[in-house]
Amino acid sequence: MTSTPFSGYTAAGFQRAVQALLPRGRAWPRALDTTLANVAGGISDTFFGLHAEMVQLLDVESDPAQTVQLLPDWEADFGLPDPCVAPNPSLAQRHAALLAKIAGIGGQSTEYLISVAAALGYTITITTWTPAAYGIGQYGVADYLGADWRFAWRVNAPTVTVTYAKYGAAAYGDPFWSISDTALECRLRAIGPAYGILWFKYG
Repeated sequence: MTSTPFSGYTAAGFQRAVQALLPRGRAWPRALDTTLANVAGGISDTFFGLHAEMVQLLDVESDPAQTVQLLPDWEADFGLPDPCVAPNPSLAQRHAALLAKIAGIGGQSTEYLISVAAALGYTITITTWTPAAYGIGQYGVADYLGADWRFAWRVNAPTVTVTYAKYGAAAYGDPFWSISDTALECRLRAIGPAYGILWFKYG
């Protein structure tokens, strides 16, 4: 979680701030065990509650990897949910889809596809081939590859990729973990180069 200079303020600090605004004199004691202190605490609780919401906005909701209350707004800004998001996604899966969309600034390289997969929570590599050409290969595989192979990209992914629930996500009805490769294939096919042919190998 990020931290702002406002994160360290406490309810007791707000109470002292309200007490500091009171007139001075024997009729306005500052001791914490007085009725006046309790009144000041009741007034300051309202302002501290507003402050706590502000800190939540700055420290949590402004971060797409942590946001909960503003997650629907983040998703709307980036066109989510889309066909690549599984039905009834968990909180972790929604965050992963959002981060992948944010990371998806565009590109046609294998490195770009790998970075988008990483944002989704998948560790992959991509295999490409060089077609046969004069002087390349000596009766090896390259000698038999036609020109079409320059457009073939194989995505190598683990057999199983587990998405674990985030701390506190059980309150939203999320499972502790889930397994799905649908998002990976859908997202990479959607952003893959038009000239390329993607296929997926697990294991």
